[in-house]
Amino acid sequence: MRRIAAELAHILRDARLRWIGGVLVLLLTLAGLGTWREAARDAAAVERITRAERGRWLGQDAKNPHSADHFGLWVFRPSAPLAVLDPGTEPYTGRMVRVEAHVFNDAVYRAVQDAGPLARAGLGSPADIVQLVVPLAAILLGFSAFAADRERGTLRLALGNGAAPGRLFAGRFAALLAATALVVGLPLLALGTLAAAQLGAPGWHAGLRLLAWVAAQIAYAAVFLLLAMLLSLAARTARGALAAALAAWVLLCVAAPRLAGWGVETLVPARSYAETRAQIEADFRAHRTAEASDVRAREVLIRYGVQDPDDLPVDLRGLMMTENEQHNFAVYDREFGAFFAGLAARERAYGWAGLATPRLALQALSQTLAGTDFAQHAHFVWTAEGYRRGISERMNAEIRDNPQRGGRLLVAGPGLWREVPPFDPAPLPLARSLRDAAGPALVLALWLALLAGAATAMVRRLRP
Repeated sequence: MRRIAAELAHILRDARLRWIGGVLVLLLTLAGLGTWREAARDAAAVERITRAERGRWLGQDAKNPHSADHFGLWVFRPSAPLAVLDPGTEPYTGRMVRVEAHVFNDAVYRAVQDAGPLARAGLGSPADIVQLVVPLAAILLGFSAFAADRERGTLRLALGNGAAPGRLFAGRFAALLAATALVVGLPLLALGTLAAAQLGAPGWHAGLRLLAWVAAQIAYAAVFLLLAMLLSLAARTARGALAAALAAWVLLCVAAPRLAGWGVETLVPARSYAETRAQIEADFRAHRTAEASDVRAREVLIRYGVQDPDDLPVDLRGLMMTENEQHNFAVYDREFGAFFAGLAARERAYGWAGLATPRLALQALSQTLAGTDFAQHAHFVWTAEGYRRGISERMNAEIRDNPQRGGRLLVAGPGLWREVPPFDPAPLPLARSLRDAAGPALVLALWLALLAGAATAMVRRLRP
């Protein structure tokens, strides 16, 4: 501990740490406050529009229940509180859906459409800063850990005085990691606490997610600290260590993520959205033909043992609408289920592609822990679809159970509208997020273990 304290005191006196730390704190704070302001504004707008939509639904005129089903309303995805730290997929996947009869609508309003140039460049959130800038900061702090001492001759002096190479390496690494955690972890904890306090909602477990999320960011920084110190052990000069470390940063943080992304898209093909919609429409067209409808109507009469629709105990139109919707539900489940399953498989593959670069491992882990991953979006889409189906089933049941005969028209009013509950989606459970995070967390741990093993081997052969 004394060695770590001494190394930390030495590092804290280093002007590099003050400059690098100041820049990092400034970048993280500016990015975090920018995303927090946008999140607070969007949350207020969602709450206001949600109340207005509920009032519009309850205040609609008396009408046929099927017309009310087409009247529809907008529902919104609840944003994760930690989207302030890592928006993940939220800016790209849409956060509002119109629920109405017959149609599985797309989520719309993608925040990236209104994003500024900085966000579109990939530096608009604290997570972007951590993934791209923190590794560079770790390299600038760690590249000279041994190479500079070797050049000055102080490494020979330290080893000659009996300093154990392993303890020397461990002390310097622990001190550098503590300094990095100080300038990275504290701002992230402060921003996350602010977001959880202002934007937190039941079911998110924002406190536990925040602690796990910050720990993942520090582990990622540790990977690059280890890498920089390894290169410092191997290089004869500090300049050579810096050049090698910068080359590694370009490879792991810029080039490898793109190459790995292309590889995943090639090896894990997924059906396109256009193909999915085309298949759904083809199935619907075959089901909607006049001939097919006549056959189903005759089957209903035979099922009830009557020849005239007026002799049915239910309304033929309402019953057929109910059965048609059941067919549509099955088609949507099959086609969109396969579509989302393909995208989920590709997302998992991206996490394992972190074996090629720790940046991809952290990206997958960060989004999952923050609650902004694709799984949360898919959960919202299916929750909204379940809500839409509940409305359609209730409206169709009202028609089916109240036969319209002798020219009588069925008209419903506020009593029926109030039977539809407000849309109140819950996020995926924390346990599910932790289970999804296991793969990328393991990959990040493998990077740490590999580099720590390499450092152990090199330290044993350390020469001044």
